[in-house]
Amino acid sequence: MSATPNTQNPAPARTSSDALEPEIFRYSVASIGEELEINITRTAYSPLVYECKDYSVGFLTRDFRLFAQSQASIPIFVSVLGRPVRDAVEIIGEENLDPGDVLVTNFSDVTGEHINNTILASPLYDAEGLVGYVAILVHWADLGGMVPGGISYASRSVFHEGTRYRGLRVMRRGEIVPEVLATIQANTWQKEALTGDLMSQVAACKLATLRWTERIASRWTPRQVRELIENSLLASAAYARRQVAAFPDGAYEATKPWTFQADGITVDLTSTMRLTIAGDRVTVDLSGLPPQTVLPINCGADGGGAASIRVAFKLLFGPDWPVDDGFFEPLDVVIPDGTIASAGPNAPICQWNAMVPLLIDLFLHAIGQQHPDLVPASHFASQAAAGILGQHPDGTRWMAHAGDFSGGLGADRHADGFGPVKNLMFGDFPSVPIEMIEKTAPVVVHSFRLRRDSGGAGLHRGGPGVERVTELLADAGYINLGEQTHPAQGLADGQPGELGGVHILPAGETEWQSPPERDSDKRLSAGSLLRFRSGGGGGWGAPPAAAG
Repeated sequence: MSATPNTQNPAPARTSSDALEPEIFRYSVASIGEELEINITRTAYSPLVYECKDYSVGFLTRDFRLFAQSQASIPIFVSVLGRPVRDAVEIIGEENLDPGDVLVTNFSDVTGEHINNTILASPLYDAEGLVGYVAILVHWADLGGMVPGGISYASRSVFHEGTRYRGLRVMRRGEIVPEVLATIQANTWQKEALTGDLMSQVAACKLATLRWTERIASRWTPRQVRELIENSLLASAAYARRQVAAFPDGAYEATKPWTFQADGITVDLTSTMRLTIAGDRVTVDLSGLPPQTVLPINCGADGGGAASIRVAFKLLFGPDWPVDDGFFEPLDVVIPDGTIASAGPNAPICQWNAMVPLLIDLFLHAIGQQHPDLVPASHFASQAAAGILGQHPDGTRWMAHAGDFSGGLGADRHADGFGPVKNLMFGDFPSVPIEMIEKTAPVVVHSFRLRRDSGGAGLHRGGPGVERVTELLADAGYINLGEQTHPAQGLADGQPGELGGVHILPAGETEWQSPPERDSDKRLSAGSLLRFRSGGGGGWGAPPAAAG
């Protein structure tokens, strides 16, 4: 991704306030994103949105470059909005857009993510016409498919996972398009939740266009806005190049062994990543990834494979720098078609995020083998959850999580690993409160505790995982979203963390059972217990007893 100067509009004469204008502009745009986040959180219907903040807000140029992204966005959504919005606009035709339009797309062949991640976008205008777009990604709880939520390891195609929308307008000139809304509502197991989240996004799009006029278009001329955007992208690129240039040049490589079992199928997902840092550029070669699989753990090249690398790149070179496409200008990602992180059209993709934490870890571990003082040890790198699915007496569907999505991060040379916290693709989004889970689903959480010794030993210990025990009060199905089969690696002679797992105590029995693999349609009766454990992070440095 490159940021190029605007040669169509030469810079106006400088004034004494010019040094401040870029920062005023940056924070003015950021203030709109923050207000949209607050309103989405306040008005959404799904706990994954209003509690876990499973969304992203971004602003794109007319040619679909990201120039601002909300601070609360989940890390894996970094710079993933441009390509899907471009695809939607190309379907409709830019010349056919009007103020007040709201586009909807979740076309996984372009997004590279599961279809639940649905983007709504609206064009932004000023006195000279179209400036760019506001784009808002929200995890929709359900779009139909084989099971509520759309996540089943029995999926062999994206068509098993729900309905895709590509380049539709759910709102035209400020008015809801009733037939589009009705079609969306007709393709979900959870109509109320989906409609509520959709309307939350629509309202945020409308608010964004209003605030853009009030805070941006009213302060700067169209020419100034375009120049400020270009200068912001150039400043980010220059900062990133400086950070990379200060890092040791070299060739780096790491391999992660991993096998994955689900639905009676075992696949070898051992992955190799190669990095080259030369001067002010980083090249990441993902040619060593396994081919895409029949299991729904594939992801696409941009929203999956490349996005994973962008997360790791930002973590290493600019964790506090604002997100825009300019920052990733020094990064090149080489990824051939047809790998598990660059899957082809219509691939099963509902568990697209299974590989993402591992790719982030691979990037850091490749660096860490030569420079262990610069990066942390590996983290638990899993979804850390098991889904419970059922039906209320009135016929409506419910879904809850037996896990917490949390586990242990790797330690580094400064301190023990933190935990429990979400994996590196999710960042620090909050957990759904237990009270909320128990209110919305027929379950009771009996215990929720730290696995204090699950982090790998070392000079600094890896972060701990958690254990949660949940009882079903009604018959239900469950799906294990998947724990690692290999523990989090230590660094600099640190020890690996402990693995997590799911155990079941069926109603009326006295011994816990460990399912042999991830099941798609495992049924449990009321009174059964699910015990979910997440893994700990890797340790850093030799344990004190072994040192010296």
